[in-house]
Amino acid sequence: MNPEQIQKIILEALHLSNLAREDNRQLTVTPDAPLFGDSGQLDSMSLVALIIDIEDALREAGYDVILTAERAMSRAHSPFKDVPSLVAYIEECLGN
Repeated sequence: MNPEQIQKIILEALHLSNLAREDNRQLTVTPDAPLFGDSGQLDSMSLVALIIDIEDALREAGYDVILTAERAMSRAHSPFKDVPSLVAYIEECLGN
């Protein structure tokens, strides 16, 4: 799976999340959108829901990956900081 395909899955998951949000709480759906942390748009529960949506989409595409493994949580720089960081982390998880 290439980075563009991974990015598309993440952006689709963000869009899906927006369907359940009020108009004044919409997430930014762009290739460089912040996700979690100091400048992030998501709280812990929203991040978990997003990760589940992304894992489900990856599974539907034939990739069984768990994004909340210990290696993600123990990093100095969170792979959930923004869309580019998450794309790179998913590539790493997929062995790309």
